[in-house]
Amino acid sequence: MNDNFRKSKLLAAGMLLVLIVTACANPSAAPISMEKRQAAAAGIDSRIVKASNEFGMQLHRQLVQSEQNKKNIFISPASISLALAMTYNGSKGETQIAMAKTMGWQGMSLDELNRGNETLISLLQQPGSGVQVRIANSLWSRKGKSFHSDFMKTNQSFYDAKATELDFNNPKAPDTINDWVKKNTNGKIPKMIESIDPMEVLILMNAVYFNGGWKKEFQPSATKEESFKLQDGSTKQVQMMAQTGTYEYLQEEGFQAIRLPYGDGQMNMLVILPDESSSLGAVHEKLWINHSRLHQPFQQKQGEIKLPRFKIEYSEQLKEPLKAMGLTLPFDEVKADFSGMAPVPPNLFISMVTHKTFVEVNEKGTEAAAVTSVHMSATSAPIDKPFQMTINRPFFFAIEDRQTDAWLFVGSVVEP
Repeated sequence: MNDNFRKSKLLAAGMLLVLIVTACANPSAAPISMEKRQAAAAGIDSRIVKASNEFGMQLHRQLVQSEQNKKNIFISPASISLALAMTYNGSKGETQIAMAKTMGWQGMSLDELNRGNETLISLLQQPGSGVQVRIANSLWSRKGKSFHSDFMKTNQSFYDAKATELDFNNPKAPDTINDWVKKNTNGKIPKMIESIDPMEVLILMNAVYFNGGWKKEFQPSATKEESFKLQDGSTKQVQMMAQTGTYEYLQEEGFQAIRLPYGDGQMNMLVILPDESSSLGAVHEKLWINHSRLHQPFQQKQGEIKLPRFKIEYSEQLKEPLKAMGLTLPFDEVKADFSGMAPVPPNLFISMVTHKTFVEVNEKGTEAAAVTSVHMSATSAPIDKPFQMTINRPFFFAIEDRQTDAWLFVGSVVEP
């Protein structure tokens, strides 16, 4: 293929997809009873949630291994899955098959996937009192570029995506998109796009706004400076929060696990702490092989939990990790088939995937934000003895919806 032909295909194939997840400090949401929400959750296609969680853990594995367990990792499986589902609506042939295999959507029709995601999006936005989740989607197309109406309408119908034709050549076009990003992340992600490349023809965005206050807040007066053991054996002083109470708690060989509920308990943070004789790497291996046990309820147990305040800002290019997971065809500028998006030739393909995240955990609750851009150019402890769980060494955590089992975020903290 000559350079001019390659350039012409890139010129028409540029595409950006953005996912955002964030939170603010004062949760408020229309309450829904546990019973009504549980009944609605029972109607969700479990294959969709399972696929999202499994995809998230396999991507987590790729990222952790590339960093050799030396860097904090924080991603949003639910957000990435939703955004790639919108892209999937434009895929055809072998590209669609490849995406279904990597994402875990094999055996599901497009209609089943879209309807399932529509139901999941609706339910996630009804998280009960004390927690707010808002999901927003948008499609930004280059002015004058034609896209198939079925592709646009499908994403508008099932994902409530706002469709806007924008003059990408206007220097203020990035500001227009960044304003949408800022608005839908409560200001946590003020800017995603510096400029729009002439090769880019479509920008798809998914924003998930998460705001969770602890069901039982940590008292600031109980927070003390304590040591946190790092991977290299050295220690770092951290602000360690502490409280006692009754929690879902699990102790098995090699680790302890606890659930800290948000709001009225329909969402929570799952924290998994390796034993001192084990390691975060060993816990990771168990989770990557099978994390189903962690989705089951734990025994209620009384004890003390100590959790460090922490804040993570994470940024990573996901193209290579996704290719390592088998998602190669969508990135191939010759073989990728996204003819369901727009007339071909010229061809459409994914050229780059970027993921940026932010999370902060303190006495009041959790703030989290994630942005992904895709460019197309067990045994319980004895009941009578209170547990002691001091998270003073590297650990894994997830923010989960207990009734759907969806993991909105997963992360590994090696240095708070």
